[in-house]
Amino acid sequence: MNRDLKSRRSFLGTVNKALIGGLILGGVVGSAGTYLSTGGVRTTTIQREVTSTKTLDKRLKAGYVYIGPAKDYGWSFSHDQGRRWADSQIKSVESVYIEGVSDADVKGAMRSLIEVENADLVVGTSFGYMDSMAELASAYPEKYFVHINGFRAGVLGNAPQNMSVADINTYQIYYLEGLAAGAVTKTGAVGVVGTFKVPVITRLVNSFILGARYSYKKRTGKEIKCRVVWLNTWFDPAKARDAVISLIDTVNADVISSNEDSPTALQVAEEYTTQRGTRTWCFSHYTDMTNFGPNAHLTGHIVNWGAVYLEFYKMILTNTWRSLDIWAKLGDFTASRWAKPPEQSSLGTPEGPVYMAPLNPAVPPEWQLLIKKRYEEMKEGLFEPISSEGNLDEPIRDTDGEVKIDRGERANRTMLMNMDWIVEYASET
Repeated sequence: MNRDLKSRRSFLGTVNKALIGGLILGGVVGSAGTYLSTGGVRTTTIQREVTSTKTLDKRLKAGYVYIGPAKDYGWSFSHDQGRRWADSQIKSVESVYIEGVSDADVKGAMRSLIEVENADLVVGTSFGYMDSMAELASAYPEKYFVHINGFRAGVLGNAPQNMSVADINTYQIYYLEGLAAGAVTKTGAVGVVGTFKVPVITRLVNSFILGARYSYKKRTGKEIKCRVVWLNTWFDPAKARDAVISLIDTVNADVISSNEDSPTALQVAEEYTTQRGTRTWCFSHYTDMTNFGPNAHLTGHIVNWGAVYLEFYKMILTNTWRSLDIWAKLGDFTASRWAKPPEQSSLGTPEGPVYMAPLNPAVPPEWQLLIKKRYEEMKEGLFEPISSEGNLDEPIRDTDGEVKIDRGERANRTMLMNMDWIVEYASET
């Protein structure tokens, strides 16, 4: 499959010459000046270069389908914010959405967007929507389809050409969150609230644990303790609350990472910190959740799906559509991805499709510098979190003791896309 993949760098900026706001197309008329010499008299003919412009009157209607509530303040909320941001960049775009759609019901929701709302572009934001979307892409060849975090697209040869796939990778920042966790933990125990044990989640969990293990062992010489609680749901604040409480009360975890699509984990950490006298840290998840736990917020990952959606808008409006496989990471869709010195790092400021929330001053200065250094290196592709380098130059093993990444190796995209194991430093419930 890898030989069929388009490099994510090959498409970045390919349609950026389409001007946002009016989508101006230019055509050059004229030629270079000529030099004539007649009868000893030098004559110069000057021809002016004229650019003719035309404003496209084409309009685009996009329809989005969310797996959860648009105001879950996590996954679906981040997509809704991205939709709004992308719409705001081009006046000729309007969009609608349907929220809380299960995998079983998605085909009907997408048909409604096409046949009732007359959407030109359909975006599905759940892994489980993938096969239904591919079927509809075949049934509606005049429409465009974008699936989030799947593996079917025209460019991959397993879907029609009017279907693309896209994802924004947060696993890099999960590693940095782990570094921050290992730098501040007093108990040497961290907890993870996981949704489903699928590759898109296991790589987040592994990145966080590896980061926490790196900084804690480097700092203390001891091994980190980590417990993972699986919820088997994307959005369930009540179950998330119970999971966080169990991690704090039963394994003494004082830093919690959660990928459940609500701010519940941060709210519980705030409650323990301010009301129960137990200092507990947590993170933002997909959107800035600081206000839900201002005294417990350590840092977090923030995404702007609009940066990705805007690329598809521009292709459709300029008739330059091609099926893409977008694997957006730190540094993509930014003015420059060159690594800056850590003292000049842009960490904590919005940039591109994914960036990191500001670091809490509780993170010691020397670890802040390392986190910023890794942040900048990952933007340029110089550092891979799931690697022996990210694990104190030691091999990475799973919970059965099998070596998954040997010394001197790093995870490639195939491994990341198919990761179905958890690192050995964790126990699971």
